[in-house]
Amino acid sequence: MSQPPEHVPHSTLEVSEQDPETYQKEVIQYPDHSYPQAVPFEQTPTGTTNSYYSPESAKEVVNAQNLYGGIGVLPAPYKDPYYAGAATYPPGTVFAADGTPYPNSAYPPTNGSPIDPNAYGPGATENGVPNEKAAPAATILGLSKKTFFILLGVGIVVIGLVAGLAGGLTAKNNNDSTSAASGSGSGSSDGSSASNSTEKLILNNSKITATNFTDSNGIVHRTVFFQDVYNSIIARRWDSKGNAWTTNNLTHLMAATTTPLDPQPGTPLASASMDLDPTYETHVWFVDPGNWIKSMVSLDAVNQPDTWDNDTLDGAYLQTWSGGQLAATWQRCFQAECDGTWIVAYQRPEGAIKTANSSTWATATVAIDSSEVAANSSLAIIPQLDGTYLDRLELVSERVNTDKSGDMSVTTYNDTWDGSDSRVTELQSDIPLPAPTQQFAVTKWDNWTQALYIGLFEGGAIQGNHWDGSAMNSISSFKFNSGPATNFTAIAMSPDAMFYGISNNEILEYSLDTADPTSFNYVGQVFP
Repeated sequence: MSQPPEHVPHSTLEVSEQDPETYQKEVIQYPDHSYPQAVPFEQTPTGTTNSYYSPESAKEVVNAQNLYGGIGVLPAPYKDPYYAGAATYPPGTVFAADGTPYPNSAYPPTNGSPIDPNAYGPGATENGVPNEKAAPAATILGLSKKTFFILLGVGIVVIGLVAGLAGGLTAKNNNDSTSAASGSGSGSSDGSSASNSTEKLILNNSKITATNFTDSNGIVHRTVFFQDVYNSIIARRWDSKGNAWTTNNLTHLMAATTTPLDPQPGTPLASASMDLDPTYETHVWFVDPGNWIKSMVSLDAVNQPDTWDNDTLDGAYLQTWSGGQLAATWQRCFQAECDGTWIVAYQRPEGAIKTANSSTWATATVAIDSSEVAANSSLAIIPQLDGTYLDRLELVSERVNTDKSGDMSVTTYNDTWDGSDSRVTELQSDIPLPAPTQQFAVTKWDNWTQALYIGLFEGGAIQGNHWDGSAMNSISSFKFNSGPATNFTAIAMSPDAMFYGISNNEILEYSLDTADPTSFNYVGQVFP
């Protein structure tokens, strides 16, 4: 009896018995880059972290059920001429009552059924053979059918052109009027809105964060992050050279990669920028539905500000308290050859406030013990001078006072967080306990020697403290000069003393009056 074969026969489609996930792999240099890269499709085996495919050619879908945070559709484009990441709506588009932008056809619909080929009866014959000349040609109004329909078509086209020209002139006049009223740059300086639309564009519970840097040519760069109604993370960018706001939809940019963004609705947001010539970077941090901290980075924020990549945090898993907040900053190194450190403050599920830094992301340090901080405390963080070096930190949080109130306080990092409970300064006492709309923000000026700490509390009230270099001064209310009426639901400040707030479906920008830190002067509209 013959021996069975050593291997079970297999299909001729199987070209190798080796593991297809580890055999003859092709690798790309930047797997999480926002631009598509043509590579073979791979399925992710258990335990691995990356799977790459070509979004232009691959038919397979990776994690389709979670691709867009549960909504299952691509975010709609903005009505924004500077929007990067999707097509824009044509300006002045007029929609018909049925929702279509233009009539379905320039020609009237067909009446009745197609022409019956026997409608004119059988043709004449000669000896049983059809005679092609026997039947007279049919006419309409004395004209041949062909001539009639040609003239009819020409007439309809002429009428359409006349109507279109009239409509175009009307739309142009309307657009010119809107442009004149909207102003330029950051927005209208007289407080008028740059958008007449009542369409909701900003997520109701969106947070906001802002950052800035100045490049070697003296050009100021500012970026504001928030969430739109589709739960996407949006970056609005401005620089003093172009003097205009442009948009990047980070969720849309990453949708075709193997690491699509899935932020929580109303996720906490934190951002920071590095200005260490020739390196200029901008980072943003947010939280996914599992309360894990995620990050995006623009590695060349001057020359390629539209390019964003996934920041893996070196593979670290940093989990926050459900409903907790984030704060972030870039800390300049006291040594010339050092690149500085990215720092993110967050509240752990057990309640302590920790700071994770880019030197060892996975080894976060306890800054404030759980017994000394309120659950879901708002957070803000900023560098502090140590002599001539900017290598210390100030962390703003809320400490529990009673079961109904707390204290807004600032804790100082002095080479270590050890003993931080002895380096606490009370800012605002008897403030409400943390709520989803409560947020803290901080900024500094005058060579980092003066500081403003503010809090947005329930009902839209904003209170804070001004450190004038020698004493802490309490501020019970602030003046927002000029601009539209405000009802802030989210606030942020950048390190260059600029204030940003979400109010009435808009993001507004103000500059702090450093001569009178109780006042903010309206600059313009950031979004839409």
